[in-house]
Amino acid sequence: MNRGPASGLPPRIYLPILCLTMAVVLGVIAYLLKIGLGVTGAALGPEAQSDAGQGSASSSLQGAASQGGGAPNGVGGGTSVQAGAGAPPAPIQRILTDLRGRVARNPRDAAALEGLAGLYFDAGKFAQAIAYDRRALAVDPKNLGVRTDYAVALHDLGDDAAAQAQLRVVLASWPEFPSALLAEGVVANATGRRAEAIAAYQKFLKVAPKDQRADDARAALHNLGAS
Repeated sequence: MNRGPASGLPPRIYLPILCLTMAVVLGVIAYLLKIGLGVTGAALGPEAQSDAGQGSASSSLQGAASQGGGAPNGVGGGTSVQAGAGAPPAPIQRILTDLRGRVARNPRDAAALEGLAGLYFDAGKFAQAIAYDRRALAVDPKNLGVRTDYAVALHDLGDDAAAQAQLRVVLASWPEFPSALLAEGVVANATGRRAEAIAAYQKFLKVAPKDQRADDARAALHNLGAS
């Protein structure tokens, strides 16, 4: 029987523990981003707009994006982010520095581009997130998690037509992708397509009834008179 690294535990025990630990870590990072990066003049403030442009030609919906993927931990090499008033915490600065360094060395580093997009999205800087999402999709157009995140950011900027188009691409490839279904429900509801919103929420609950966002979908259905 295969055992877990160092712990001696079987995979069926240590893998769920590892996944839970990673989820907690990502949750803490997202929280730190919200309090540390959503400030004009922070490391993801005015500087971010020019940084994201180089090389680039609703709470439930944010949840849909956040579960599409996480920022990878790159290693060394970027220009350090200057600390100042409203700057992000040191661990986030290190992640930013590493990811920016990776992209500087290899503009087609899809994982680093996806990580930067996620950081900007969690900071509420959707235009910058979109710029990195587009670059990541140019490298790997089949990454459905990134495409869903891209759709969510488009919605948050008010471009629901473009968001819907991206979600249709995702759902054509994976009709039961929970995050895309939830996002489809939100976008359809925002554009007055009640029947489509209900269908998307109901399908989301069918394929992911224990998802942490299930209560949001049920509340949305209730508000649509379909509970």
